[in-house]
Amino acid sequence: MHVAITTPEHARQALDRADQLASAARKSGRPLTDAEHAEVRDLLAGVQQHRDETEMRDRIEGMRRPGAKAVYGSRSTGGTAGEAFTSSTAFQSLQMAFKSGALTGRWTSGPVEVPDYFTGRKATLLTGDFPFEPDVRPGIQPILQRPIVVTDLFAPGTTDSALVRYVEETLFTNGATTVGEGGLKPESALAFDSVDEPVRKIAHHLPVSDEMLEDSSQMRSYIDSRLRLGVQLVEETQLLSGDGTGTNLRGLLNRTGLQNLTLTAPTTGTNPSIAETLYQAITNVRVNALVEPDGVVMHPSDYAALRLAKDSGGEFNAGGPFGALAGTTVWGLPVALSMALPVNTAIVGAFRSQAQVFRRSGLVVEASNSHADYWTHNLTSIRAELRVALAVFRPSAFVRLAGLQHAGVSA
Repeated sequence: MHVAITTPEHARQALDRADQLASAARKSGRPLTDAEHAEVRDLLAGVQQHRDETEMRDRIEGMRRPGAKAVYGSRSTGGTAGEAFTSSTAFQSLQMAFKSGALTGRWTSGPVEVPDYFTGRKATLLTGDFPFEPDVRPGIQPILQRPIVVTDLFAPGTTDSALVRYVEETLFTNGATTVGEGGLKPESALAFDSVDEPVRKIAHHLPVSDEMLEDSSQMRSYIDSRLRLGVQLVEETQLLSGDGTGTNLRGLLNRTGLQNLTLTAPTTGTNPSIAETLYQAITNVRVNALVEPDGVVMHPSDYAALRLAKDSGGEFNAGGPFGALAGTTVWGLPVALSMALPVNTAIVGAFRSQAQVFRRSGLVVEASNSHADYWTHNLTSIRAELRVALAVFRPSAFVRLAGLQHAGVSA
């Protein structure tokens, strides 16, 4: 019969008691006695039941609140993905069971959702908010900031469905004109198309040893440096160039209706510089899509050519290497540098107003030894996954630039 636990403090005391029993046995160089093993098992079972009952109450309460969504699995807030996972009740119970020797056979930690994995990306469409939470510090700070990634440019969104359906404007015929008194008013026309975007899953797993499982700090850094990065890299590639087949997202570059601006080798004279070409793309968005562009995506090599461009006097257009760094921007727009974009190409567009990334959940992390023969080899599989969809409301609000190798790098 497991121990009845009714409060978080009681649960913490139960975990402390189990840890004391396990530590005492280790210091004495002996295994747990049958009585100690039974007590540890009952304590952990009580903690697990308390966690399950608490989550169920949270789900019921969440469903009672208008607009609230039910919680998926065990959740943890604050910190990085690794910190959230290792601080969750699921992992702590698992770690305690491992230390005490009560963890036998095949097991799983249960999914732990990290809802704040995409920090600050909770604004709704067309809010115009900056894509991440401000880090307010006293005093005047330099304008250096963390690099902007592709996901930061898009408007954030959430969904509870496996399919995101939205309406895309395909035609606008403006018949407005001046009309005399009593005259016939002209008719304008709008045409729409319903678009379905399936929510796709991005996931992978990595093996860890039981020794790493016992070390929370090592586990945290392992998740953050490998699992989290791996998911982010694939997500970025999918958002830009996913082909929409099989389990792939339909990325931005594979949308019908994008504007194209291609530079070819000039027969006479010189081509515009990269900076001039980018400004032309900005103008094309304003003129042809009637919206204001708010971001640029470039390959690091192309951005380097832009930043290293010099005028006729040999001076850097963007300032020398010992001057104040102006941030990763061009013509006042933030630039996301991405290796997922081919060299010699760029994208200019109205990301936050005309596209949106919908997430089915935050990053979900789960641990288990049930993969292959991991149990017999003292290995644990740590899995990370997320579900995401991309909606592009007006493809003409994006310009795909190609052939930047033909653009001059001088003023």
